[in-house]
Amino acid sequence: MKALLDEQLSKEIAAELRSRGIDAEAVCERPDLVGKPDAELMDVGAPQGRALVTNNIKDFRVIAAERLTDGRGHAGLILLPAKRSRTRAAAHALADGIEAIMRANPGGIPNSERWVPPLV
Repeated sequence: MKALLDEQLSKEIAAELRSRGIDAEAVCERPDLVGKPDAELMDVGAPQGRALVTNNIKDFRVIAAERLTDGRGHAGLILLPAKRSRTRAAAHALADGIEAIMRANPGGIPNSERWVPPLV
C-alpha cells in the first residue's frame, strides 16, 4: 500500500513513514503538486495506488463519492482527526496510526476509507 499525504501534513511525517519501510510521499515534497486542487491530488494518487491521507474530510469525501459515481474510483482515503496537535511527538503518533492502517491493508483500500484513531 502507498500513501500521498495532503498538503497540510508535514514532510517529516512522510519521512518517518519511509524510515519504517512505508511508501509515502507528501504533497509538500512535490513542487508539481503544491497548491493543486484536491480533485487533482486524487487524480495523481489513484493510478499510483496511493491512498490520500488528510484531515480535510468534508472536501475529500465529496470528491471520492463523485469518483465512485462516475466510475473512476480512487485509491482510498486515510482520514485523520480534525483536531490534532502539531508537535514532534504528535507527528510520531500520527505516523503510528497511518502505519497501522497501511500494514493492516497491504493490498490497499481502494474505494474505501479508514480512520486514524484520535490521538490521546
